[in-house]
Order: sequence, then structure tokens, then C-alpha cells
Amino acid sequence: MLENRYYAITLFSNEWWINTILTILIISLLLFYSNILLKNNKIRVFNTFIGVLLLFRAIWVQWYQYQMGIWDMQWSLPLQMCSLSSIMSGLLPLLENTKIKSVYKQWIFEFLFYFSVGAFYSILTPVYTTGTEGLIYYEYYISHGGILFSAIYFYMILGYRPRIYSWLKVFLYTQPILIIIHIINYFIGGEANYFYTMEPPIADNPLVMGQYPMHIILLNIFALIHFALLYFLTKKSK
Repeated sequence: MLENRYYAITLFSNEWWINTILTILIISLLLFYSNILLKNNKIRVFNTFIGVLLLFRAIWVQWYQYQMGIWDMQWSLPLQMCSLSSIMSGLLPLLENTKIKSVYKQWIFEFLFYFSVGAFYSILTPVYTTGTEGLIYYEYYISHGGILFSAIYFYMILGYRPRIYSWLKVFLYTQPILIIIHIINYFIGGEANYFYTMEPPIADNPLVMGQYPMHIILLNIFALIHFALLYFLTKKSK
């Protein structure tokens, strides 16, 4: 059993400022560089690099936890919203280089686009659920920073746009996923809390409130509001 599995970085602490500024800086530099490559018709190489890197991270972290002796079905499976988003953040750049139908890439983009709200809050109010041993500490920011980067990259650099009512459709399609993962949590038992359906996260976030099962309803309401706001704000900024 992993001791001290949960670790939350205090908001506006020195650790928070350093990590947040570095993450924003790296994302900004990658966006700037990708824009140059797009103008020079070398964006396919960049897509491959980013896609392989982010997908490799998703596989590597499973192996690394096992090697560290901290892998456990209760918390290591890629069933969190950000875990699924991190897989999409690596898959989408690779698919961009293929001739797969654009409608499939559009759907993945929209899920990634709206799910990136979770990555935003994960960087704003960081909570580690598998400890901070070894490279796990840095992997957290690569994973969540990669989600934000991919969402912004496909929106700002490659020109993807969420379709009308996509915010509502993604929210509705997420509900069956939520139910399935809640059932998985129930059968795994112990400390399994994927998608935080069993209990709310310990993040220092005013939007996290209530206890089971009310916290699920409140998180759903806040998610719907954020999806809608993200859609209408980006639509106006277009």
C-alpha cells in the first residue's frame, strides 16, 4: 500500500508559482514553435513528435509505477478524466497526420477541448493521487500540461473549432462514462475513486463541495457550466 498517496500543492505557495509559471512558459514556447513549423510546412513532424511523446508518457507511467512498487488497481488505472484526456492529447496529433475521416478527429478534439477544463484546474489546484516519488512529481505536469497544450494547439494553430451544441453533447455523452466508472469504483472497492465518484477531491478549490452523492451532482453542474462558458467564449473570440 502506498503511504502518503495524496499530496496537494498549496495555492500561491512558492512551489505553486514555480511549477505554474514553468508549465505556462513551456506551453507558450511550444505553441510559438509550432506556429513557425506550420508556416514552413513542417507541422507533420511536430505532430508526430508530440503525439508519440504524450502517448509514450501514458504507457510509461504505468510501467514506472509498477517498477516503483506503487502500481495498484485502486488508483493506477487510466480512468480519471485527465487520464483519458492525456491519451486523447497524444492520439489526436498522430491522427492529424492520417487520412482518417475528419469527423472522428473532430469528436476527439471536442472531448479533449472540454475535458481540458479538468487539466486547467489540475494545474491551478494540483492534487497528486499516486504520491510524488521519483519522476511521478514531474510526470503530473507533463500529463496535464500536455492536455492543455494539445487543446490550445488544435484550436489556435490548426484551426479546429467546437461545433454548435458540442458542449451539451460532450456533457451528455460523458454521463454513461461516469456511470460505468462509478460501477468500476464500486467493484474494485478500497480507495478506488476514479472520476471522483466516490468522494470529492482534496483540492483547494471552492467549486469542490458537498459529500457523496451530492458532490457528483454539483461537479456535474459545474462541468456543464464550464463547457458552455468555454464554447461561448471561444465562439465570440473567433
